[in-house]
Amino acid sequence: MGKQVKAYRALALLSAGAMAAAQAAETEVGTEKIDRVEVTATRSASAVDVQQVPAAITVLKPESLTRYGQGNLSDIANLVPAMSVQQQAPGVNNITMRGLVVRGIVPSEVQDASLVAVYIDDMPVTLKSSNPDLKVLDLERVEVLQGPQGTLFGAGAMAGAVRQITQKPDLADLFGTVEAVGSNTSGFGGTNRNLRGMVNLPLKADVLGLRLTGYTGNDSGYIRNQLAGSSTFGKTTNDVSTNQARAALRLRASPDLLVDASITASNIKGGVNDAYAGLAPFTTYALLPQTSNDNLQLYNLGVSYDLGSAQLVSSTSYLHRDTLYVTSAQYPATAFIFGGKAPLMQAAYTIGNRVTDFAQEFRLNSKGSGPLKWTAGAFFETGKRNTRQDEPTVGFDERFAATHNFPGYNSQTNDLAFNPNDFFSGTQNTKSRQVALFAEGTYTVWDKLDLTAGVRLFRGTQDFDLRFTGLFGNLVGATPSAPVGQPEVSNSSATSQGANPRFAAAYHVDADHTLYASVGKGFRYGGNNQPVPFNFCGVNAPATFAPDSLWNYEVGSKNTLLDQRMTLNASAYVIEWKDVQVFNKLPCTYYFTQNAGKIRSEGLELETAFKLTRHASLGLSAAYNHAYATRTVVTGIAAQNIPEGSRAPYAPRLSATATASYTLPVRGNDEVGIAASYAYHSDAYTNFAAAQGSYAQIPSSNTLNATITYKTGAYEFGLFGTNLTNGAKISDVTPNTIAIQPGDTLFMVRPRTIGLRARARF
Repeated sequence: MGKQVKAYRALALLSAGAMAAAQAAETEVGTEKIDRVEVTATRSASAVDVQQVPAAITVLKPESLTRYGQGNLSDIANLVPAMSVQQQAPGVNNITMRGLVVRGIVPSEVQDASLVAVYIDDMPVTLKSSNPDLKVLDLERVEVLQGPQGTLFGAGAMAGAVRQITQKPDLADLFGTVEAVGSNTSGFGGTNRNLRGMVNLPLKADVLGLRLTGYTGNDSGYIRNQLAGSSTFGKTTNDVSTNQARAALRLRASPDLLVDASITASNIKGGVNDAYAGLAPFTTYALLPQTSNDNLQLYNLGVSYDLGSAQLVSSTSYLHRDTLYVTSAQYPATAFIFGGKAPLMQAAYTIGNRVTDFAQEFRLNSKGSGPLKWTAGAFFETGKRNTRQDEPTVGFDERFAATHNFPGYNSQTNDLAFNPNDFFSGTQNTKSRQVALFAEGTYTVWDKLDLTAGVRLFRGTQDFDLRFTGLFGNLVGATPSAPVGQPEVSNSSATSQGANPRFAAAYHVDADHTLYASVGKGFRYGGNNQPVPFNFCGVNAPATFAPDSLWNYEVGSKNTLLDQRMTLNASAYVIEWKDVQVFNKLPCTYYFTQNAGKIRSEGLELETAFKLTRHASLGLSAAYNHAYATRTVVTGIAAQNIPEGSRAPYAPRLSATATASYTLPVRGNDEVGIAASYAYHSDAYTNFAAAQGSYAQIPSSNTLNATITYKTGAYEFGLFGTNLTNGAKISDVTPNTIAIQPGDTLFMVRPRTIGLRARARF
């Protein structure tokens, strides 16, 4: 309770400090008003002022990221206190909002549904543990919606949504930009470089336009392999190469019909950002190369037709993604099969995912200035995910034959693995489909009170097909007397259906002050577990798990103060989450999900922005969260039980962000700009309680970025630095359960990086 009181007091002091700074700014002469920001998060016919929306929404401008040479999900999270991201490799990440999380990143877990939806415009691209790292999107803005968004965005938005809104082609003018960035990362890092370009082509004036963007970059690794220096291994293990392109076409077919089509392609080749706690900082020990490869194609067709009194919108999306994730698994291979005795086995744990997804949404939005505004629509999605796991291990068959008295043993022949010298092989194939109908309406009473009600009706089905082989995958392993093992096989199907309602009331005290309250339901589909071999793990795991759901109760206020030079937004929430899908990771490395217990999440969020003078701006934001088990959760495995009051894992208790910028006019129309950002996230833990095992601390972090830019005519030059104090080091931790491994596996953040960028417009 004492920590909670201190956190609430800290937020109150932060709010008071923001007010005092803004009041001091009121004496400035010539102070400009703060920019008005419009969003499309309400899915209405036109964008609306974010200050009028009864929900907690943070909006980021792309320059707040690009001026530091940044732009991925982790960089966004540093500017949104309610959001945090764990990242293990490029595109291998997990987003957390409002403490709604119970597990970390498991790239092989096909059933681990996302709690935060990621959108590019109206296109869903969410994949739990693997949201794509796209740097080519040519963004107009980023909208981060905190809290359940199940009515308008579906089951994947149980904790919130991140919407990346792209720039659309201009139908009138020919123009473009090119930007080059070069930097150097400290420690074991080296030179980084990237090149980004955009050109807008009006193919037919006011009718047809094309916008092309491209990005290519190479980022140095910063994790040193302890075996560095041999011909096989380089100095670092996590270098990244990125090549991406995007084409967007806009057609104004008639005054009433607008068509947008886009294609995005990406290839990212990198490593894994892991190090061992028992070695020197930023050091790993890998007998084989660790790599990640991510190929992605996104296709979207959007159509908007003006019907007069309403607007019809259609969004058709197709996603194809292939990922390959390879880690050096010498420690588990040696420990589980050969009792930890030397020599270490050269094992490459390989996880490949092939994902395809088709989504179609239709929306009908009301138009006009009447008291009733509404949105109604239908959503259909069908997808496949084929996961292939493999653990080729150099010399495995010969060593197993000698140590287990099995002459002539062959992994492929005897235990049905994909190949010889392969002690685990597996395929997990899923097919999913869902359909939903949704509607939301807002009625205005007395020109001040907006009453909103909405609901989403949904039904989803998933088919699951699994086959595990190899010594570590078989239900029964091969022996000399029974020379062919018995595979682990599972085929099942799960269907869920239900309704997500939402209610809100917003009272507009005047044009600058709004009070609101809302209550809404969030939902996540159930699924199927991979079989857990009893002979290795001694556990009879359930075959399936059911959906889980929550109710979010929220109150807040949005205020524009001091003659529109300051915004001050605050919200408080309580979330009741039941039938929680609890993740149980076993010492044998297998895992399963079950519904167990309830979690309550309580929190406060504060966001401020203000103009101190015509040239100076300041922003302060903070979030406090306390998510915990409301009662003891009995999982059926004593060591996995969750004690009452245990804090939810992976959720920082307190986060805060401060931003500042100052622009100084020089020599005619030239200008010098100075900007800085500071982000703090308190510590978190990888499980509910130490008694459960797999429990480790993710240390607190503080990230300081700064930049100075010079603009002259069509050119811009900048010097920037990120993570200047090296206050952010560890993004995620996988606790060690293997005696011979040198400590926990730590996933490291890029150290201090300092660079130059040059941008030209034409």
